[in-house]
Amino acid sequence: MNLWFGHFLFAALFLCSSALTPEECKPLVTPLSLADPSMMFGRTNFLVGYTDTELYNNMLKVTDSSWLNISASDTPNKVIMSQENKMGGKCLSSLVGVTIDGDTVTTSYANVTSVFHLLPSCDGCLVFNINSRARNIEKLLSLMNMTSTAEEITTHALYLLGPETTLKDSDLEHFKKQASCLGFSKEPDFVYNPEKGFCAEGEGIKLPF
Repeated sequence: MNLWFGHFLFAALFLCSSALTPEECKPLVTPLSLADPSMMFGRTNFLVGYTDTELYNNMLKVTDSSWLNISASDTPNKVIMSQENKMGGKCLSSLVGVTIDGDTVTTSYANVTSVFHLLPSCDGCLVFNINSRARNIEKLLSLMNMTSTAEEITTHALYLLGPETTLKDSDLEHFKKQASCLGFSKEPDFVYNPEKGFCAEGEGIKLPF
């Protein structure tokens, strides 16, 4: 047998055998109830992420680190999300109100509207399955030294955040299975490098939006 063909056949068989069935995927991608939103409260660090558009991939490439803190709000069905991003060595901070409706979370900030669900994950971890739509984000992109000519950008992303700076191999594999079930058949677009470090709370330039 041709060596190259044999390697290709083995890889194809491996992928077929490792693909999860719809029945196996269902518990991995069924959104969690947010009847008690406090399950999201506290600080978590962005550890691994996938996205399906070139622009968002480029954003992840210039992201050194990111963490967020979710806390209670005085308004029913709303929580507060603060975020510190280190991008290209520059710290950027944001504060946004988050609306919860059933198991769906919605945010709108800097002309980007995101709708996401929380998926099952490791203890203290958050997995967000996100669909975003962005328009007129030239000002936001300029802060990252990026540009785009697209009038509207629609993106599907999957992010895993955790309380530590590393993950157990088993937790990473669980996340990769979720990604596969949701159509991401590649390696992650972002994996946090602990050598990069995080911005301190309040250190970042507050985004002017």
